[in-house]
Amino acid sequence: MQGMLSPSPARARPPAPTPTPLDHLAQTGLLRCAVPARMGGAGGDPADLALAAGLLLQRDTAAAAVFWAQRLAIEALVQSPNVALRELWLPDLLSGERAGTLSPHTTPLIGTDTGRGWLLSGELPDVPNRPWEGFSLVAPLRLGTAPAGWALLRSEEDGLGALPGADQPHAHPAPHLATLALRRVYFREDEWLGEADLTQRMAPIAQALAPFQPRPQAAQA
Repeated sequence: MQGMLSPSPARARPPAPTPTPLDHLAQTGLLRCAVPARMGGAGGDPADLALAAGLLLQRDTAAAAVFWAQRLAIEALVQSPNVALRELWLPDLLSGERAGTLSPHTTPLIGTDTGRGWLLSGELPDVPNRPWEGFSLVAPLRLGTAPAGWALLRSEEDGLGALPGADQPHAHPAPHLATLALRRVYFREDEWLGEADLTQRMAPIAQALAPFQPRPQAAQA
């Protein structure tokens, strides 16, 4: 009939996003292993975590590095005395909605007091688990002459990013790792995770995860 609109052709549905290693880890429940139930975890101890992770990750180095980073970032929040910071970020890290990461190297970032707050500078090598959507970085830092401590920084902050070309195979021996550079990144006091003793409180989980710690391929040869 004249004047009637013809039906529009059916639109193809966009392809579903490919699940990431972090998505798979969240689906297995492995991220919640050895996290207290009162914090949203599944309970258990570091030995349970090491056993479960070994069964799933022994042949997948990229996923193992993601797991190491995500689970240690979770542990930093579990052990932190900063309850508000834990309640803000821990649920998203446990569910895999937010990536968490850190460097296997513990040279602290250096804070400079501007009179209006602290600005952090330094480099953290061999960092995995850095999706483009954003991530939370567990970082060692030293503010002036105070003892070293730990903070949880957001990748969205100005001055925080991977060195140029860091994800290219010719620029780094392990393409899934990168060096993060911080250039005068503003530090907020509510991002403080804890003092140096946080390292000792995280130690049982860190030891359980040692086989999954990312290592550049050159160091593995």
